[in-house]
Amino acid sequence: MISHLYRRSVGLVVVPLLTLSVSCGRSSDRVIPEVICGTHVDPEVTRPLVTSAGKLSEYDRVDRSEAITAPCLVLVQNDVAMRFRFSWDVDKADLMYLAKNTGRISGVSAPRYLNSVSYETLVGTDGAISQAACRTKGGKYFTLTFQLPQVKLTDQSHRADIEKFMRVYFPATVKTLGCA
Repeated sequence: MISHLYRRSVGLVVVPLLTLSVSCGRSSDRVIPEVICGTHVDPEVTRPLVTSAGKLSEYDRVDRSEAITAPCLVLVQNDVAMRFRFSWDVDKADLMYLAKNTGRISGVSAPRYLNSVSYETLVGTDGAISQAACRTKGGKYFTLTFQLPQVKLTDQSHRADIEKFMRVYFPATVKTLGCA
């Protein structure tokens, strides 16, 4: 009788604890916003890129109407999960130069150009850079740098997710800019 009660009470405690420990660490349980840095994006496209658990928040310095280069950070607690850099320029930028020679500002590891897109994009293992003609108050071109600082430089596992995200996020962002 005592051993049966003991087993039953252990089961009542262990099963919820196991469920709690499994569900707390899963990224699918995290609430991912539908708007990131002012752009609507399906949370399912964003979810694979946010690997840290915790509440998401933003630090957004982007003012689309002023078209001045500025950052937008997606934070998990106090750690940067995603880093964006919105940039408007008079001249077309050399994306490969930005990816390889600008360090933390626009650096992307192992960049490769994407084919069959109506804008210029390169994707790396820890981020991407896209550029489109976009005449605004800030210039003729808009460049968006996207970085995942928590991804290790040799980690190749996020490249496809980064590409998928940029194929959705970048064109949606350009639509918010009021390009002429």
